[in-house]
Amino acid sequence: MTAPIAPAGPTPDRTLAPPVAARTASVPVTSHPAWARGGGGAIAVGGALLLAATVVEVPLWDDVAGPMLPLFTALFLASAVVHALAMLPLALGSTGADGVVGTPNRVTRMVGTVALLGFGAIFLLNQTLYYVTTYGAPDGAGYSTIAWFPPLLAGAQLVFLLAASIAVVRAGVATGAARWSLLALTIVAAIAGAVAGASGEVTVVTIALVSSCVAQIVVGAVLFGARGRTVGGTV
Repeated sequence: MTAPIAPAGPTPDRTLAPPVAARTASVPVTSHPAWARGGGGAIAVGGALLLAATVVEVPLWDDVAGPMLPLFTALFLASAVVHALAMLPLALGSTGADGVVGTPNRVTRMVGTVALLGFGAIFLLNQTLYYVTTYGAPDGAGYSTIAWFPPLLAGAQLVFLLAASIAVVRAGVATGAARWSLLALTIVAAIAGAVAGASGEVTVVTIALVSSCVAQIVVGAVLFGARGRTVGGTV
């Protein structure tokens, strides 16, 4: 007895695999995400304000109560606030979950969000403390007992920025150069901070700080022009 002949036609697909088109469309690219517009734009603006403040501060090295103090105060404190605010759209996006670390990986998303927001808060505190101790009490009265605190803040600030940078890379929401831009900024900031901290020369310190400010502007511009994925992956 012969086996029945199978009817002609295509072999049914029993793998349950989605069509190729559906798989490739699962990670759409947004035109201009909120974290790029708000976060990147604010970082660039904050960097420009800080660059102007750094240049204006040079004559204040010799006279902390000089005529440039009001302008420096406005530029410096504005830059600190803008940088801190930049971390909100960068970390949270427009919905609270679609920032530059808005990946389905919960650990990466949580670490990245906390690191970005923590960096913004510590940066604002560190800049404010620098201004108060340098220009609010130029003679250092009352601050000798907390001389250890600014270096501690600077170290924590760098750690938070590094953690945020790694999370951005792992999330894969940002594409191209934007994905690596914060990591590059972390490296520049670490080098500039080390040079500025080790030197007492106005020229050397100013060059180091200007380099960091320029890096902030460039990174902000790169993030502002980024096209991101609405759903990130991990690497």
